[in-house]
Amino acid sequence: MSIIEAIILGFVQGAAEFLPISSSGHLVLTQAIFGITENNLAFDVLLHLATLFAVIAAYHETVFGLIREFFLMIADIFRGRGARIRDITYRKYIFCIVVGCIPAGIVGVLFDDLFESMFSNVTMVCVMLIVTGFVLLAAERIGMRNTKGIDSLTLPKSFVTGLFQMCAIMPGLTRSGTTMLGGLCVGLKKEDALEFSFMLSLPTILGSVVLKIGDIADAIREISIVPVLAGFVTALVVGYLSIQLFRKVVRDGSLMSFAAYCWLLATVVILNLDKVIK
Repeated sequence: MSIIEAIILGFVQGAAEFLPISSSGHLVLTQAIFGITENNLAFDVLLHLATLFAVIAAYHETVFGLIREFFLMIADIFRGRGARIRDITYRKYIFCIVVGCIPAGIVGVLFDDLFESMFSNVTMVCVMLIVTGFVLLAAERIGMRNTKGIDSLTLPKSFVTGLFQMCAIMPGLTRSGTTMLGGLCVGLKKEDALEFSFMLSLPTILGSVVLKIGDIADAIREISIVPVLAGFVTALVVGYLSIQLFRKVVRDGSLMSFAAYCWLLATVVILNLDKVIK
């Protein structure tokens, strides 16, 4: 893999991970077009790690608040005060995030090989991109009437949102958009549904990195460190900018432009499958 190819993949990952257009789907298509075959999934996971740091940078106040309250909660438990989940919002938020990640974690572990095989199926990606368009259409409609904030989350609502994230393991189905739809379905307003979606991505990405740590090490050795660093830094910077853009769109604009893009891209690729799959 050349430096230019790594930068292109990093750019695609950083933009598509947080904009609701499916990073995994775009990486599959990009790799198919450029004919990149070595250690695809391992490099994909490494790029996902870069976007994890992008989420931390964009939501640093929330992330550091969660980390601080986690350690304070542990201290309270040892002092016999209990977890005090009902009294402190961030502590309840921690448990909501954990519960929300359970469905994707279980499916990811049990069906890892199945989903890995999908990363070479361009047709499947196109079908899921079409589904993504309808997911965004539903999110736009539901989000118009929601008014509840993060403090309204409960463990059952978090689990339901996690079921939506579980479905987004398939390449071509947007994780951010699908999980955001889950948050909207349990009553969260658009901005808070988006934040919860990003918070759920943190342990999910960490889990995927841990599961693929051996493959990532092999990828770094085989691809060489310079392209790896180039792709990582590109994904980090572009990912941060994409988060800020998506937040602005959710607050002031419409998701339908992203839906139209997914439908158009899927149509173009399907009509040119013989050129994409070389």
